[in-house]
Amino acid sequence: MKLYDKLPLKKAYYRIFTGMIMFPLLLVLVLSLVLLGKQYRDQAIENIRGVQQGVAGEVQSDVEFMSMRLSQLTNVNDNMVIQYVVQMDTADTNARYDAQKKLDQAGNLVIEPVKDVVSIGFYMKSGNAIFLKSDIKRTVSEIRQCPWYQDALREPNSVKIGSYQTIGASDLYLGGGKDQLVLIYALSPNVMIDRSQSVEMVVLYQTTDAGNSIRNYNRNYNRKNNKLGIMQIVDENGTPIFRTEEAEIQNTFGYTCVRTPLELENATWYIESHIKTLELMQDFLKIAEIILLVAALIFALAGYFAGYFIRQIVNPIAELSDGLKQIEDGKMDIHITPQGQAEIRGVIHHFNAMVRSLRSLIADYEEQVRRTERSNGEYFTAMIRGELSPEQVAEEHAEFFTDPYVLVGLYLEWPTGVKADPELIGQLLAGFERNPRYTLHCVACPEGLTRAILYYRITENEDRQRISSMLKELQSYVKTEYNAEVECCIGGKCVTMEEFDMGVTYLREHAGLRYLYGESAIVDLEERRTEAEVLRKLAGEYSRLADTLYGADAKNFTAEKEKLFERLNTGDRQEAEEHIYGVILAIATRFGTDGITLSEIFSQRYNYKEKVGRLEDVRSMKMWITNYINWVMDYSVGKIDAMETNVITKAKRYLADHYDDAELTLAKVAEHVGLSEKYFTNRFTKETGETFSNYLTQLRIQKARELLRTTTFKSYEIGEMVGYRNAEHFTRMFKKETGCTPAQYRKQGEQ
Repeated sequence: MKLYDKLPLKKAYYRIFTGMIMFPLLLVLVLSLVLLGKQYRDQAIENIRGVQQGVAGEVQSDVEFMSMRLSQLTNVNDNMVIQYVVQMDTADTNARYDAQKKLDQAGNLVIEPVKDVVSIGFYMKSGNAIFLKSDIKRTVSEIRQCPWYQDALREPNSVKIGSYQTIGASDLYLGGGKDQLVLIYALSPNVMIDRSQSVEMVVLYQTTDAGNSIRNYNRNYNRKNNKLGIMQIVDENGTPIFRTEEAEIQNTFGYTCVRTPLELENATWYIESHIKTLELMQDFLKIAEIILLVAALIFALAGYFAGYFIRQIVNPIAELSDGLKQIEDGKMDIHITPQGQAEIRGVIHHFNAMVRSLRSLIADYEEQVRRTERSNGEYFTAMIRGELSPEQVAEEHAEFFTDPYVLVGLYLEWPTGVKADPELIGQLLAGFERNPRYTLHCVACPEGLTRAILYYRITENEDRQRISSMLKELQSYVKTEYNAEVECCIGGKCVTMEEFDMGVTYLREHAGLRYLYGESAIVDLEERRTEAEVLRKLAGEYSRLADTLYGADAKNFTAEKEKLFERLNTGDRQEAEEHIYGVILAIATRFGTDGITLSEIFSQRYNYKEKVGRLEDVRSMKMWITNYINWVMDYSVGKIDAMETNVITKAKRYLADHYDDAELTLAKVAEHVGLSEKYFTNRFTKETGETFSNYLTQLRIQKARELLRTTTFKSYEIGEMVGYRNAEHFTRMFKKETGCTPAQYRKQGEQ
C-alpha cells in the first residue's frame, strides 16, 4: 500500500480496486468456468455410466438367474436330468429313445419358463454331445478349447461364465439372429451330481437383451438421438466380447472412453463407451458464452460505480472506524460529522448517540460503585454461597435487581496434566474482564474447580443471541490462554429477586443437558425447557443402571439393561431416542460426581444429538446403546482392576469372569480376595444384602436367560456354559428363579 501513498486518493483507489477486486474476480471467473466445464463433463460421463450400469445390471441379472437355473437343472430330483443324459450315452437305440423322452420332459421344466434359453448341452467324456431344444453348431473339440470350459473343469460343481457373439443368422444355432450376445454358463458335475462320472460338462446357452440394448443405444447415437457414445463389451485385455458395426472406431483421438466393470465368477468384463469429447461439452459451451457476456457487463458496472463508492461510502466508513478505535482505547470525547449516503449518515448519528449514552452509563456505574459498600460481584457471590438472601441484597443494594437478568452456568474441563486450584480459577475469571460486553453486563461466582455461574444483566435491546456471542468469545479466550474447554448453559430470563433462587436451582438441575451437545456446547435451557424436563426425569429413572456401570456390577447390570430394552421395544423412535439420551445423562451425572468426564471414558467428547439423531430406527439405536454401555462397563472394570481397594467389588468381578466354572466355590473367591471364608461370607452378605450362593445363582441364571434369547444352543449346552454340568439341576434352578423351564422361556421370547 505504501506505493500508492503519494498518489491522489481516487487514482490510488482505482489501482487498488483493479488489483484486488477486478483481477481476483477475473481469476474466479476463469476458475469457475473451468470447474463448471468439469462438472458438465462429469455429469455427461455420469449419465453414460448410469446407462452402462443398466446394461451391466441386465447381464448380472441374467447371470445370477441362469446360474441358479443351471444348478437347479443338475441337482433337481436326485440328479434326475444327469441320470437321463447318462442313459442316452449308449449305442442301444431303444434305450436312447426312452431316455430322450424323459430328458425332454425334465428339461422343459427348466427351459419352458425362460424364453431366452436357446440350448442346453451335455458334453460327455466319451466325446459325444447331447442337446436340449437346439443343437449347437460347434464341435466338441472347439467347445473344450474355450477358456470358460477349462475354468469349469478346474472347479467342479461351480458355474463359470462365457460369451459368444453371433456373426450371422443361424451362426451358433438354428434360428439364431445376427449380432446376438449369447451368454454361456458351464458347470462340471462332480461325483455327488454324476455318480457315473460320464458327463464332463453341462453348458447352458442363453441370449440376453443387453445386446439389443447396446445395439439400440449405438444406432440412436449415430442418429443424434442421444449423447451416450458408441458402446461395447470387452474383456480384461480389451478384446471385444460384443460390439456392433457402429463400434468400429478407427482413430480414438478426440474421443473420451468411459468404462464400467462387470464382475463375474471367473472373469471381469467392461461396459465401454467411446464418445467425441466435444459432444460432452456442447451444453457447457453455450452456457459459457452467456456467462462471459454477463461478466463483461458486471465488470463495466463495477468500474462505473467505483468512483461513486469512494465518495459516498469509503470515506465516511473510514471516519466511523477511526471513531470506534478511539472508543476501544477508552477515549469517549468524540463526535463524527455526518456525511455520505443517507444510511451511513444515519449510522453516524446513532454512533454519536451511543457514545453519549455510554458516557452517561459509565458515569452512573462509577457513582453506584462509590455509593455501594460491596461490589455487584461480591453480592452475587454471597447469594450463590448462601451467605445473603436476595431479600437482604435488595435491602442493602436496591439497584442489583433493577434490570432483568439471566443466570449462565460455565463448566470447565481442564487439559490432562493441569492441576486446577482456586487461584487458577480466579485468574481465569479475572481474564474475562478483557471482554467489553462481559465487563458491562456480567459478574461471576466460581463453584469448585470446574464450575462457575454468571449473572448477566439485561439492558435495553439485549437478546439471547448476544449472550451466546459473548460466551463464544469467552470460550475462545479460555481455549487460547488455558487450553481448556468450556460448556455453557443459559437459564431463563428473570425479572424479580424472588426468581433468583429458582433460577439457580433450575440451572443446577438441568445443566446436565450439555452432555448431549459435545465440546464447546452452548445450550439455551429456556429454549429447550420441555426437553430438559423430560430428559432430567428419564436420567433419574436410569440412575440405577448408571450405578451398576460405575461399580462394574455385572449381575445387576444385566437386569437393568433388560429394563432399558423393554422400554425401547415398547416405544416409537422418538421415545427410544429420549430414553437413550436419559441413559447418557444418568451415566455422565453418576461418573461426574467423582470428577470422571465422558471425554475421559471415551477419549473425546461427542455430540450425541447428532450421533443418535443419525440412527435410522429403534434397532440401530439398541445396537448403538449396547456398544455404548458396554464401553462404559469396560472402563469401570479397568478402573476397578487398577484400584483393587474394595474386596467385595473385586469378588463380584471375579464371579463375573468365572461364573461358567462348575468348580467355582466360596473358598476360591475368598482366597482370591485374600480373606478367610467365614469373614468373607459375612462381609459379602452384609454389603450386598444377599448370600454368596444366591448371588452366584442369580448371576448364572441371568447369563442363561441372555443366551436363551440370543443364541440357538440347546438348553443343556447353555447350562454347561453358565456352570451347571447336570442338565436336570440347571432346569430345576432356572425354574426356581424364573418360574418356567428354559424351553418355556425360549418359546416365550420367540413369541
